[in-house]
Amino acid sequence: MKIGILTSGNDMLALFSFLQRYDHEYHVWYDDTFLFWGDKPVELVMERVTQGIRFLQEKGVDTILVPPIIELKIRNEKLFPGVTFLPLFESYVKENCFTYSLVGKLGFFGDLFDLEEGQKQLTILAKDYVLSDHQREIKKFHVPFAWRGREVRNWKYLLDTCSWSMPLLHHMVKQDLRYFKDAKVDTIIPCNYSYFLVQKAIEKARYTNMRFYGLSILENIFTKIVETKQNGIYSVNVYHTGHGKFLSREKKLQRMLSRGNTINVAYNAL
Repeated sequence: MKIGILTSGNDMLALFSFLQRYDHEYHVWYDDTFLFWGDKPVELVMERVTQGIRFLQEKGVDTILVPPIIELKIRNEKLFPGVTFLPLFESYVKENCFTYSLVGKLGFFGDLFDLEEGQKQLTILAKDYVLSDHQREIKKFHVPFAWRGREVRNWKYLLDTCSWSMPLLHHMVKQDLRYFKDAKVDTIIPCNYSYFLVQKAIEKARYTNMRFYGLSILENIFTKIVETKQNGIYSVNVYHTGHGKFLSREKKLQRMLSRGNTINVAYNAL
């Protein structure tokens, strides 16, 4: 199966922490010219997304994996007809965050773009959700879901430059997630795959009865989506729009993509 991936940051690290285990042909369009999409205007982001999708279509990919809120925006607004997108984030939210919510108060955190579009797109996604019998029995359950959003604009910079175990990063995660304790949400939703890189810090910082679903859940969802698809030979082609320095300096990413330097990864400047 040929899978296309759109990225503009270190979310590629989080995704390939499990994608490397599955034999598919991956084509990654890495937009480091406009790093990071999260702090760019919606119009500019969608312009770059359009360019990336057209490029991946030319490569003949079967499906395309895009960042979380962009995935929902494309789904809800029926953009790019005829193009197949991998519903990773949609399934993550529907099958876990909605299904196991205790009181219907959900928190989401991300960058500027995610906050501008997040609640709108998540609310549309929730319209088709049918409460479970258990949720109907909870008198204080919020119908429709009550949403709380938190902008965490500085995470991407520390994730890009610092160790994920750095005390400063863990302190920032804890302080940002404190907002959700005060708002009394029961589930928190990351709106960028790179945030899963610090899932241990998130687990440690979250409060009692606040649920968070980590990378293992994403991997299970991915496995279910592609289980009927034919596996091929594992290969990775990365196409970067800028200088590509992140790709050359991030040794951990190189090891992941190459399966411990056993596979040659093709890096292509556009």
